[in-house]
Amino acid sequence: MTVLFSPLGLNYGVLYSAILLVRPSRVVVVTSAQAIGNLHSATDAARFYHSNFEVETHMLDDPLAGFKEGRTLARLLCSSAGEKNVVNLTGGTTAMQDCVRSLAERLRAAATEVREVAVIDRRDAEEQKRNPLSLGHLIEVPN
Repeated sequence: MTVLFSPLGLNYGVLYSAILLVRPSRVVVVTSAQAIGNLHSATDAARFYHSNFEVETHMLDDPLAGFKEGRTLARLLCSSAGEKNVVNLTGGTTAMQDCVRSLAERLRAAATEVREVAVIDRRDAEEQKRNPLSLGHLIEVPN
């Protein structure tokens, strides 16, 4: 089973692209109270093309400065790991990105299979806002 770990901020196109490009069985999302409203926009659109995944969400109380909270969450998320794990480093706030990056480091230290990736959308910011559900590109981030 492949698990995708991803932050989710206000630009939900990143999560949409990550789901379609990774095609996971489960998606574990780190988000905030403000951004959680975007979850269904991303997952519902992705289910149109890839219907076979479940979603687990975790919210940071302080998505801007909650680095300690995110590191604590990263420890807990290790129990959500699958046989194959893909950690998307893009999307959300810096604290959310730090959380999933910390998770990747913990999984690697536990000898669990993990890939770090980034979703890239080369369109200008205005076009991304107008059309968030445009498939980006997935790149591997070296360890």
